[in-house]
Order: sequence, then C-alpha cells, then structure tokens
Amino acid sequence: MKIALWLVLLGSPLAMPAMAEAPSPGSAAGTVPAAPEEGGPRNWRVTVSGALHLRERPSMTAAVVARYGPGTLLDNLGCQRAEERAWCDVQQLGGGPRGYVAADFLEPAISPDGTAATGPDDSALRAGQGDFDATGSLPCAMAGGQPTTRCEFGVARSGGGYATVIITRPDGRPRAIYFRMGRPIGAGTSEADPGAFSATREGDLNLIRIGDERYELPDAVALGG
Repeated sequence: MKIALWLVLLGSPLAMPAMAEAPSPGSAAGTVPAAPEEGGPRNWRVTVSGALHLRERPSMTAAVVARYGPGTLLDNLGCQRAEERAWCDVQQLGGGPRGYVAADFLEPAISPDGTAATGPDDSALRAGQGDFDATGSLPCAMAGGQPTTRCEFGVARSGGGYATVIITRPDGRPRAIYFRMGRPIGAGTSEADPGAFSATREGDLNLIRIGDERYELPDAVALGG
C-alpha cells in the first residue's frame, strides 16, 4: 500500500507560575546528549522540581516562551553546548512552541512498554510502504450518530510506543493515525479533508475523533503484545 502521509502535531504549552530553575554545573563537564538520528533518546522527561524554562535561544538570558512542570515529556530535537553547559532543542510531546532547555534537568523518557526509545522513528515510512507489524480490524464510524462498524487497519511500530496506524475507511480511503510514547498525537489530513483531532481514554482504549469520524484503538495496537 502506497500512501502519502502528513503528520499533524497538536497541543499547547503548559501554563505554570514563573519559577526560575537554579543553574547547575552538571552538564558542563559531561558530553552533549545525542539526537535520535545519532542514537539518542527520542524523548526527554523533565526532572526539575519547580518549573523548567523553555527559552528562545540556548542562553540563560534568552526570553522564556513556556514553562514545563516535572514529568513533562518533550521531543528531543538535538542538543548543543553554549555558555559552558549543554542545551537541548525541544518541543512538548504532541505539539507546542519550540525552544531550548538546559540538559541538566532532563532524563530519557520511559515509554509505556518500559523502554527508553532511541534512534529515528521509521514507523510512518514503513506504514506508507505497507510494511506492517500487525493487521486487524477495529470499531469505527464515519458520521455523527452513526453506529460503529469495523474498519481494517495495519500498524507499523518502531518501539517505545511509536507507531503509525493506517485505517482503511468503508469507502476505501486510508486514514493515518500517529502514536508517540503510546499516545495518539495526530492524524493525516488534507485541506480537502479537514477535521479537528481529539483523543480521550477509557481504560486501555483510545477513543479518537477526527471531525465526525470515530475510531476505537486499544493500547495493544500501538504497543504490540
């Protein structure tokens, strides 16, 4: 199956009271963390006890554009050294402003499958080529108030809860849904096919809406097992 995929990342920054993180020399003597393309972790977990400042540039004097609380998950977009410390280019998992945080307050994020995913994510590429790890069917509906039916799907996984699910709708058209760290974070849409993406959970079931479309995806679809 050859399918063009578009990745939509939705989300907003976490609003928190202003609390400056204390400077730490921890990264000054260490190495700069690797990007996923170099074998580094795909995601970070914030470890600061108060609030971690996201800055426009890798500098303690740069403007603050967002603040992250402890446990916030961030995408690893690469790190560098500046002002005698390591800084990482990040964006909150699911979307939000992009900027720099001090690497002193980050650790590799552990996904729901118990691993810290490293290396590049190839799930979208493999899904677009029809190279699936599993196939099956799941409940779906294409219009508001319509009872659910079954839609066929294929999923390509790349570990750490990263997966791309291709659903074949009743009219034969594909719908791509993207998972990161076991969370549904967006879907493939086009200007001719608009629809707001939302996802809620009931137990181990992900209830996904894209406009009037509804899908029910168990965690096992993305995580396997």
